[in-house]
Amino acid sequence: MRELTHKEIEKGAIMELINFFEQQIDTVILQSVLELDKLNEIRKIQGLFPKTRIERICIQRAIKSISQDGFPSLPEKAGGTLSEKGEEHDKRKPETKDLEVEIQ
Repeated sequence: MRELTHKEIEKGAIMELINFFEQQIDTVILQSVLELDKLNEIRKIQGLFPKTRIERICIQRAIKSISQDGFPSLPEKAGGTLSEKGEEHDKRKPETKDLEVEIQ
């Protein structure tokens, strides 16, 4: 944090940050168990053996599910999605359209 902010950081500030991310991680872990259950339901229908290990796809789906429930959107490598064209969109910048204005 000090390298990014060039400011002194209190231990309490670090602990708040750790606490926040620990809660987020716990939420993702619990959701990933639900995603594994959903995956196993599909596998059962397909006649495949159920998976017993939480895999990467379970974590990705958990993150997507949580971010749809009101958390900020995430980049693709953290479980977010790309557009159909495969291009990332920066949601912080509004799209600007060229307007033709006739000057008299």
